[in-house]
Amino acid sequence: MLKIVFIGAGSGFGARSVADILSFPELHDSEIVLVDINPKHLEPVAAYSRRVVAHYNAPTRITTAAGWRDGVLDGAQFVMTSFAQGGPAYQGVPFHHEMAIPQEFGIFQNVGDTAGIGGVFRTMRTAGELLEIGHDMERRCPGAYMLNYVNPMAMLTSIINDACPKIHMVGLCHNIQYGIRDIARWLGVSHKQLRYEAAGVNHMAWFLRLEYLDGRNAYPDLVKAQQNPDVYRHRAVQFELLKHFGYFTTESAGHCAEYLPYFMPRAADRAAMNLPGRQTSPVVTDTAPRWHADSDLMEQMDGRKPLDLGRSFEYGMHIMHALQTDNVYRMNLNVMNHSLITNLPDGYCVEVPCTVDRNGVHPHHVGALPIHLAALCRGMADMQRLTADAVLEKDLQKALYACLIDPCSAASVTPAAIRACFDRLLEADRPWLEPYWGSELKV
Repeated sequence: MLKIVFIGAGSGFGARSVADILSFPELHDSEIVLVDINPKHLEPVAAYSRRVVAHYNAPTRITTAAGWRDGVLDGAQFVMTSFAQGGPAYQGVPFHHEMAIPQEFGIFQNVGDTAGIGGVFRTMRTAGELLEIGHDMERRCPGAYMLNYVNPMAMLTSIINDACPKIHMVGLCHNIQYGIRDIARWLGVSHKQLRYEAAGVNHMAWFLRLEYLDGRNAYPDLVKAQQNPDVYRHRAVQFELLKHFGYFTTESAGHCAEYLPYFMPRAADRAAMNLPGRQTSPVVTDTAPRWHADSDLMEQMDGRKPLDLGRSFEYGMHIMHALQTDNVYRMNLNVMNHSLITNLPDGYCVEVPCTVDRNGVHPHHVGALPIHLAALCRGMADMQRLTADAVLEKDLQKALYACLIDPCSAASVTPAAIRACFDRLLEADRPWLEPYWGSELKV
């Protein structure tokens, strides 16, 4: 029997992921262990999952656990990770500290979960837990796959691949799936009528090739599409990059703006790009609106609506299906660079097309990115690699260097201000940093 452990099953990925797994009959003979520390999140996901199992009349076993330790990972073939360490992912503390304190110093962020000073500190408080999971997998299920949805994606992918060589770890993100569907909608076609190649680093991959199935270049039509004010407003940052750099990037405007020096430092530019910024609060409000009595999921669970069993475009379940059945899929994954993108350093995390089959994950050789795109990726990737090294070596000086070279922070304030912000965040995030970094939080 296949064993799948989902750590953070109470997250927004949980219910949908189970439905996706069970959409493949070949995966029905499975035990799915749903793990979450919050019973208010875990219980409805487990109930929904059992409803899906009953619909298929499948032999699947759904079990639950409040934590992943104490043998939960024994014999697993797949461990999915989708958790927030220290508090809710996008509200309350410590997230509030990582957004509000930099803003006091003049560093504005929209999301703060991938790069920049917010991304560095999120990595610093999250990596310890993910490393423990990885090491426990090496002991209890060597050779298993960690399918990671936790951000900051590139930093965590680098850390686990370097520190846990006895398991397979790939980073999963849906920015390319969303991006190509947006483009198709603007062009007035189905995404299945487009052929594309995307590569770069996570949240800054580029559509290097974008064409219709008959071979016509679709980029001229995309340039025309941005003349619609509603289309432009939705992805203004990406359309500005297309205008000046010649390629469309895969991630949303709010994310993308944080990784570059052009858009966030000045209030007028933020307004022009429709980047209001995120106002956060230390107070946690509702963390699971998807389980309200009138929510779509609850209506499915109590029979007011039919179960939505259409397969999503998330990659995790397709990876499982490929490895178990030898069906072949092509998808973009976050993997370590070993001459895949030749003008980004080896040992960095890159996002490239991969083929997945029974024999594993096979990243494609991309070659050299256009130099100007590689330069943009490099600014982000250097910061990510430094952060990964800082965690692996428990070196706060390197973590500070990562913040200092972040393109958006460096364009916003002086090195002295970044250092002062870093020191403030060390104290603000101390309760979530000390378990891994110890009590001497000084550079």
